[in-house]
Amino acid sequence: MANGAATGALDGKVAVVTGTTSGSGSAIARRFAAEGASLFLLARGKERLVAQAEALGPDVVGIPTDVGDADSVRAAFAQVEERHGKLDILVNNAAVYRPCFVWELSDADIEQQVRTNYIGPVYPCRAAIPLLRAAGGGDIVNTSSESTLDPFPMLSMYTSTKAALEAFSRTLMSEVQDDDIRVTVVVQGTASEGEGSTDWAWDPDDAAAAVQLWTEKGYLAKVRGRVGSAGQATDDVADVHLYIVTRPRGQKLDTVHVRSY
Repeated sequence: MANGAATGALDGKVAVVTGTTSGSGSAIARRFAAEGASLFLLARGKERLVAQAEALGPDVVGIPTDVGDADSVRAAFAQVEERHGKLDILVNNAAVYRPCFVWELSDADIEQQVRTNYIGPVYPCRAAIPLLRAAGGGDIVNTSSESTLDPFPMLSMYTSTKAALEAFSRTLMSEVQDDDIRVTVVVQGTASEGEGSTDWAWDPDDAAAAVQLWTEKGYLAKVRGRVGSAGQATDDVADVHLYIVTRPRGQKLDTVHVRSY
């Protein structure tokens, strides 16, 4: 579906996607916009966010948002309510991580990863639920990582915050199922491509040490995705998100594990 013509599968739907200015979040935003969604993009980088929204079309609004800040999230969802009075889809994709050993973690490393990777989805979920109820139901998709299945050394905070998000999602699912709100966890594999990929926003020394360790221990061989185009891999992830949110309402996809090969 990634290379095919848009089908209008999200015509009339209102969607919020976080972490849209790079990687999978950017691909999900492109796909949802192409499929006709009225789309709100939430991310911190204002200039990139505004440029992205303008490039995707008139039904796309970029709202500079810190998902780890409750007031910032409330203000963003107030704009969604003011414009549409409802929400059909929330995708929590924003995440940050720095590869390092536990004893090297700074206070800021710990706080930023907890705020973005765990609190960052919780605040949008809380804000979205009344709007999803107003729509008569909808979808929440929370992005996790397959590092929770086989924890990588040097990713303690990333892995633990994603595991916490999975537990939160399971509990949330039990609380909102009577509202016809479907909660899906996407356990995402590698979306950066090719041998020796360097498209991570990490300190070069940290990245080199992590890649060396993961290669020696065999971790990268377990999760290596499609060798080739990074754009194709993220488009594949976007396909999966579109599939999830367009399932008939009677279908529940509690957990979807996706890789690109």
